[in-house]
Amino acid sequence: MHDDLIDDTGFELGLPSREEMLKHQVDILCSDLELTRRNLRASHRELAGLIVMYRGALKEIGTLKAENERLRWTLSDIYHRQSQEATKKIGYAYGDHTPKANPSA
Repeated sequence: MHDDLIDDTGFELGLPSREEMLKHQVDILCSDLELTRRNLRASHRELAGLIVMYRGALKEIGTLKAENERLRWTLSDIYHRQSQEATKKIGYAYGDHTPKANPSA
């Protein structure tokens, strides 16, 4: 009697032995391990590149902060001088009304 409910084609050559199945499993695991190692090496290279970029950015930001501080003080000094000159001009434009020392005293 022929039963079509269960497809039994492909079993003509027999089932693989336990040793063959384990060898196949080991081959698959070795392949996965090699792929993982390759990805890890690529990640290490990328991380090293990012570290180099980060160090370069730190040096650049340090330089920029120093330049910013220098410019801030320079501009502060320029602004202070300009405000003093503007105050002097205003005083002269409206006349000097500051009390003077009494020459007769």
